[in-house]
Amino acid sequence: MLEALLISFFVSLAGLAALSWQVLWQLDLSLCLGVSAKGAALTLATVMMGMSSGAWVASRFWSKAILRRPLVVYGLLEIGIGILGWLPKALAPLIQSLDSVVYAAASSLATPFSTLALALSLGPATFLMGATFPVIGSIAHTRGQLLSRLYSLSTFGAAVGVLSVSLLLLPALGQTGSCAVASMVNVMVGLLAFLVGRILTKTPVELVVASEGTEGSVAEGLSNRQRVLVAMVTGAAAFILEVAWFRLLRAAWLSTADSFAMMLFSFLAGIALGGILSKRVSHLGSKLPLFLCYAAAAVWLGTPVLERFDLWTHSAWPHHWRMVARILGSFVCLGPATTLIGMCLPALLDRCTTPKQFASLYSFNTFGAVLGSLLGGWCLMGFFGPVHTAWLVGGLLFCVGFPLLKSAQNREPILVLGCICLGISVQFSSGIGTTRVQGPAPQLYKKHVVLAHENGPDVTTSVVQTKSRENMLFIDGYLATGEAGRLSVYMQSMGRLPMLLHAKPKDALVICFGTGQTVRAVLDENPEGVTVVDLNPAVFRFAHWFSSNEQALQDPRVSALEMDGRAWLRRSSALYDVVTLEPMPPFFSGSNSLYSQEFYGSVEARLREGGCFAQWFPIHLLTPSQARAVASAFVKVFPQSILWFDPASADGAGHLQQGILLGWKGNGAWPDWPGFERSSRGAGFYSKAEVQAAVFLSTRQLLEFARNGRAVTDDNQQLSFGRDALQYQDLARYSAAAATMGELMRAKG
Repeated sequence: MLEALLISFFVSLAGLAALSWQVLWQLDLSLCLGVSAKGAALTLATVMMGMSSGAWVASRFWSKAILRRPLVVYGLLEIGIGILGWLPKALAPLIQSLDSVVYAAASSLATPFSTLALALSLGPATFLMGATFPVIGSIAHTRGQLLSRLYSLSTFGAAVGVLSVSLLLLPALGQTGSCAVASMVNVMVGLLAFLVGRILTKTPVELVVASEGTEGSVAEGLSNRQRVLVAMVTGAAAFILEVAWFRLLRAAWLSTADSFAMMLFSFLAGIALGGILSKRVSHLGSKLPLFLCYAAAAVWLGTPVLERFDLWTHSAWPHHWRMVARILGSFVCLGPATTLIGMCLPALLDRCTTPKQFASLYSFNTFGAVLGSLLGGWCLMGFFGPVHTAWLVGGLLFCVGFPLLKSAQNREPILVLGCICLGISVQFSSGIGTTRVQGPAPQLYKKHVVLAHENGPDVTTSVVQTKSRENMLFIDGYLATGEAGRLSVYMQSMGRLPMLLHAKPKDALVICFGTGQTVRAVLDENPEGVTVVDLNPAVFRFAHWFSSNEQALQDPRVSALEMDGRAWLRRSSALYDVVTLEPMPPFFSGSNSLYSQEFYGSVEARLREGGCFAQWFPIHLLTPSQARAVASAFVKVFPQSILWFDPASADGAGHLQQGILLGWKGNGAWPDWPGFERSSRGAGFYSKAEVQAAVFLSTRQLLEFARNGRAVTDDNQQLSFGRDALQYQDLARYSAAAATMGELMRAKG
């Protein structure tokens, strides 16, 4: 009994550490490649491919050693994972440096080079993770346990791990501290397993293992090829569904770290529950095709509900209740399909009798997962969108399961059930992208017209015309920007103010295009050239829907690049007089990298002496601690800085919302506004006096405000993770913004 509990404990903790590593590795890759679905798909595909190859190799070359002392071998593997898990973080600076060198020599090879280098850095640890699987199978067989039980415990540990690292470890310890905890868990599990294995080897153990050629009773009624097919299809279907359904939930809950953690927890919990239930159903071999058909029906029925998650009103509930509601709600919709899919592989594994058999099935399942993650993220999402992609996954499951049904009596009712469920899904589709756009914005709850809609590999981008005939740009359900009269003036100020602050600006860099109003304002100050960088190419294609940019992209002085802003700063050797930036909100997953001290250092390196930098500072989206953190990171790199508030951004209560941090690269006193005399248009609708009156904090006052702040860094990730990162969704966000304004007022003195 004690032995069984120890083995269960080891496997659960190892699963927890494995998903923790995956979340942490994704952060490393996002800093090298940018925050993108391609980076996420690369992480996932590399992890799964490494695990697949590790399981395959281990089952064929280590089988005798595994059978003799499985716990000892398992312990050594876990210790190796704990050590090699650091490789991506340790090698990331070198990879980024080499990426810049490769880009300078051959720009088209830079991304493939970095992708391959990062994949190789993930490979050793993931290979060892996969190698543990046949070892766990041997432990299950030699100790009289079901492999499905250990598989379920590992998956449930992974579900807990993604919540733990996202909601606890990263906010408290940062990325380096979280890596240390994950490493300690692996090493601790490895040492304990090694010691227990050494003790148990002194006791005679009867190995309940058949010869390599024995089929055993693997999945009665299914041939070997059919078992492989089921393993591959369920792996691919699960990961394509993850891509499609998560896109729907991201639009409903916004692309935040806590939303992703809750989605993945619900998804993995369903897979774990399927593994638990698989051992409770007799004669699963004959029922697996039926489960595939039922899973298809669950996919078709769950998708119309997920399409409407943005209509839930619990987004304004307090944080803890919102988390509970979202986890329960997503599990109710995702759970039936993921549970049925999750029953298949454990059912097949329990009926394997040799390491080669269960490692082979596991390898095919993970290979299917690799294909699913790449196919879903890079192909299906762009061609079909999340809703139709989910329908296709249901069709794949049904087309595989239905022909495998042995009883002709089962086929007719199952066919009728499938047609009814598919019909319901099509009939009750909410019309995303044609008649409506998902999102928790008030503008989308009212009647609106969808002018343009694109499901890219990274995000869903939409242009919506509101009832008041204003064109708005939505990215993953969030109102990113738009044309809203005087409320949009600050976007012009984002371009004009740094240009006017510079005596003779020749060129400028604009990171994040949006509607193009900032680029237009920069062009109005007559630079020789403007470089525009945005990771989302859809914003360039949708620029014609926003007349306020006055066809800025057609201006011969403009060079538009589809690239992550940090990657461009690292790769380019160009110097600029002005850099201006309005990224997605601070709480969006990945946005931390565009508010960090390291990022500001990259900007400073690309500015000429006397150059000016403008950074969006949205007071209505920042808690007091976040505002101090951003300001602290900014002034550490640009000590000559001021905080300016756009007068037109005041809300109905007169509270200012849209701030701009303006930094100057140079020594000596803060410069005057020499550029006003050269422009007939001034700074938007403002006179020189109005612009100067809108300076809210002087250099001295801003330094005082930032003095006690904990600067945002790539390591602490404090804007993306932690309680403050969730404040914007609470009813208390208004009082939090008021508190932030109060802190600024005190600094103003």
